[in-house]
Amino acid sequence: MNELLRGLDAQQRDAVTCPPSATVVHAGAGSGKTRVLTHRIAYRVATGSALPENILAITFTREAAGEMRRRLAGLGIGARGSMGPTVGTFHAVALALLRQRLTDLGQLVPNIVHNRNALATSAAGAHFLAQRPRDLLMEIDWAHARMIEPADYAAAVKRNQRSVPAPAADIAEMFKQYEALKKKRQVVDLDDLLARVVSDMQNDAAYAEVVRWRFRHLFVDEAQDMNPLQYALFTAIRGGRPDVFVVGDPLQAIYGWNGADRMLFDTLPDQLGQTTILKLPNNYRCSPHIVHAARHAAKQSGEPVDIVAVREDGPPVQLVGFDTAEKEASGIAQLLWKYAPTAGADPWSSVAVLVRTNNQVAAIAKELKKAGIPIGSSKQSADITAAIGLAAQCGSRNALATWAADTLAESMDEAEREVAAMVFEFLHLDQPGVVDGRAFNAWTTANHISKAAESGVDLLTFHGAKGREWNCVVVAGAESGLLPHGSAISADAKKEEIRLAYVALTRAANQLFVTYAEKRGTRNGGLSPLLEGLPKRAPSPEDLAREEAAAAVRAAMPRTSSGQPTILDKLTTWRRHLARSSNLAPHEICSDADLMELSAMTPTSVEDFAQIFGDLTAQRVGPALLEILAINSGLIDTNIA
Repeated sequence: MNELLRGLDAQQRDAVTCPPSATVVHAGAGSGKTRVLTHRIAYRVATGSALPENILAITFTREAAGEMRRRLAGLGIGARGSMGPTVGTFHAVALALLRQRLTDLGQLVPNIVHNRNALATSAAGAHFLAQRPRDLLMEIDWAHARMIEPADYAAAVKRNQRSVPAPAADIAEMFKQYEALKKKRQVVDLDDLLARVVSDMQNDAAYAEVVRWRFRHLFVDEAQDMNPLQYALFTAIRGGRPDVFVVGDPLQAIYGWNGADRMLFDTLPDQLGQTTILKLPNNYRCSPHIVHAARHAAKQSGEPVDIVAVREDGPPVQLVGFDTAEKEASGIAQLLWKYAPTAGADPWSSVAVLVRTNNQVAAIAKELKKAGIPIGSSKQSADITAAIGLAAQCGSRNALATWAADTLAESMDEAEREVAAMVFEFLHLDQPGVVDGRAFNAWTTANHISKAAESGVDLLTFHGAKGREWNCVVVAGAESGLLPHGSAISADAKKEEIRLAYVALTRAANQLFVTYAEKRGTRNGGLSPLLEGLPKRAPSPEDLAREEAAAAVRAAMPRTSSGQPTILDKLTTWRRHLARSSNLAPHEICSDADLMELSAMTPTSVEDFAQIFGDLTAQRVGPALLEILAINSGLIDTNIA
C-alpha cells in the first residue's frame, strides 16, 4: 500500500485515497492525472473495495487507453494471466457491449462503414461538398455528438452560432441522405454504436442491470471533452450509482467545434449529488516562466486558473514578431538553431513547432528543411511503426476494419490516420488466406512501409499536440485572425480559443518561443490580443519581496485626520479586488511603482493609462481608474510629506 502512495504530493494522495463515492478531480496541465487515475484504480483493488473485472475506465484515445493499461500492469493490475479492468474509448466500449449483446441474442453484428468519405461523397451528390467529404463528415459528426437529427440541424447551427462550410439547409439535406444510404447499405458508423447501446439500455431494464452489475466502478479520463452522446452512455452505465471517479481540466476543453460540451463536466457535481471535488494544481512539467505565461493567456477567459509551478525555473519566454509569415518561418529556424547548443547531442528529439491551422505547416517545413533541421519523417516513421503495431493486434478482418474506421473517425494523429488508410487499401486487395492484423503487418513489411526512426522536430497543430509535451516548443502564428481563429464567432468559441492557447503554451517544459507575423499574405496580423502583455518571466522571489516591502511602507503611511482613505489606498483596494476576481496575485495586475505613478496622474481619458498597462488593458480597466482618480471634495491630496 505504501508503495502505491510513494512519490505522490498531498493533493494526489487525497485523490488516490478518498472514499469510494462520487468524485470529480480537476487536474491541471502537467499535474500527473494519469498517474493519479491508475494509482486510484490500483488502490481500490488493493484495499478490496473494487474487483478488477468490475472496473470500467473510459478514455478518449486508443493511445491513452494503451498507456493506462501499461501503467496498470506495472502496478500489478491486469498483468498477463490475471483478470484486469476494462479500459477503452467510448467507441470501443460501445462496440464491445453491442457485439456481446447481439451475440447473446443470436443476431448479426452490424457492419461498420469502411469508407465514410465515399459515403459522404455519394450523399452530397452534385453539391460542391462532394469534393470536400471531410468537411461534410465533420458537420455530421458534430450533429451525431450533439444527438441532433437532420431535420433539426439547421436550427441547431443557428442556435449555436456555428460556422459551417455550406448553407445549413444544404448540409441538413446531405446529412439526411447520408443516414438513408447507411440504412440502405446496412452499415453503421461509430456514433451509431453509442446511440444503439444507449437506446438498448434505456428500453431494456434487464439488459441495463446486467451492464451495470458488470461495471460497478466507473472511471472517466479527460471528462471535459465529453459530448452529449458520450455523456448519455456514461449516464446509462452509471445508472444513478455514486461509485464514479471522473478526471478533467476545464481549461483544456478544446473540442467544442467537434460536438463536445464542457458544461457537462462543469455541472457533473450537481448531477452526481454529494460529490467530492478535488484539485490537482501542481504543474510538474513546465518551468515557472511558462506556467506564468500560460496563466496570463488563460485568465482572459474569466475562468479560474488553478495551476502552480513547482519545478525549477528555466529560460525566460521569448516573444518574437516578424514582418511577414515568410520571415517568421525562417526566423523559427534561426531560433531553433540558437536553442540547439543548449539541448545536448540530440537537440531535435524533444522539440515541437505548434501551429493553429494546417495551412501554416508548409512554409515552416520548407524553411526548417532549408536550415538543415530534420522534421516530419523521423517522428512520423516511429508513429507509423507504432500504429502498425496496434493494427497488428486485430484478430480478424472485422476487427481490423473496425480499428481503421475508429481511427479515421476519432484520431487526430496523422500517422494513425495514414495507417488506417493503408488498412483499407489492404482490405480492398482481396488477400488470400486469413485476413487479420498479422496479415496486414506482414503486408506492410513486404512493402517496406515501416521505416527506421530518426529524431526530428515535430510540426503539428495545437489540437494535435494535446496530451503531449516537449522540452522546447515554438508556438507559431500567435496573431490576430489565427489566435483566436477568425471562425470563432460565438462567445463560447472565443473562450475555447483562449483555452487552446493555454494548451499550446503548456506543452513546453523548459523553453518556450512565441512567434507572430505583422502580415500573413494579404491579411494584417500582429500579436494576438490573447497574448498582449505576455510576461517573459515569472516574478522572482526578489520581485515579490520588493512588493511586500512596498506594501508594508504603504501600511505605515499616516491616514488623514478624518480617517478617510487616500487615493493610493483606493488604488490598492481596486488592485486587490481586480486580482481576486481574476484569480491573480496583485503584482500581476500592476506593480506598486505603477500604483504610485497612477496616484500622481490627472487623466482625462482611458487612453492616458496606456503608458502603464498597454492599449488593450487600458481600455478594460480605464473607466474604473478614471472614477477613482476623479477630483472630488471628499478625496485628499496624495502627496504625503
